[in-house]
Amino acid sequence: MKNIMGLLLAFVLAFVVFTIYSMPAAILLQLLEKELPPTLNIGSVSGTVWQGKVSEIRVNNIQLNNVRWDVQASALLTGNLQGKINFGNARDKQEISGNGQFVVGLTNQSIELSDTTVRFSVEQAMSQVTLPLPVQAKGRVLLDIDTFNTGAPYCNALAGEIRSPGISVQGLSGWFDIGALGGSLSCKSGNISVLVDPDNSLGLQADATLAEHFQFRVAGNIKPQASLPKEVHDAVKFLGRPDSDGRYPVNL
Repeated sequence: MKNIMGLLLAFVLAFVVFTIYSMPAAILLQLLEKELPPTLNIGSVSGTVWQGKVSEIRVNNIQLNNVRWDVQASALLTGNLQGKINFGNARDKQEISGNGQFVVGLTNQSIELSDTTVRFSVEQAMSQVTLPLPVQAKGRVLLDIDTFNTGAPYCNALAGEIRSPGISVQGLSGWFDIGALGGSLSCKSGNISVLVDPDNSLGLQADATLAEHFQFRVAGNIKPQASLPKEVHDAVKFLGRPDSDGRYPVNL
């Protein structure tokens, strides 16, 4: 009798594990539908909970297409949801794309990212932050994250870099190129900080911070190269008095 009960228990356990492991992602989504925020819109779902795809995910005005994931079921034993994610088409410059590895803490709701790359446009980035001055710009942004841990308001830890191979800005006489910009990423008091690489045509040396409520701040100085249009040199004069090296202060 004990052998029969043991076999029956093993069969039931195996059936439950198999059912969960092979559960379609669409069914899980239906079960969690009431828990999802109203601003989250999810397209058609295929595959399983552990390996699947969503045609699109939209939150407010941010949209990710062709989102694919591969989750390690064994990580659940440690109370984490761990896996890899890919989204978008890297060849489409108007589409947000990227890939990376993630760990989601099921008990503390923390999120960790590693070896993550995200590609997006300058316009998409500017639409998400509150800038101190109105600026029209375009270009491509590459975000490489070595490590990231969530915190208040944004992070507990962050290491990586952000760069753009070429940015164009709209001036009074039309569009002009300001060249490449880049910087290293870090976390300061929960805010996201970018230390700008001074090797750029704007001669920009600055520490930019993304603070709570998407407030964007910049502190540093600027000395545009002579090759940039006259309107750039005229515009920086409104920033204040230059120092002895001809650098104008930037405090936005």
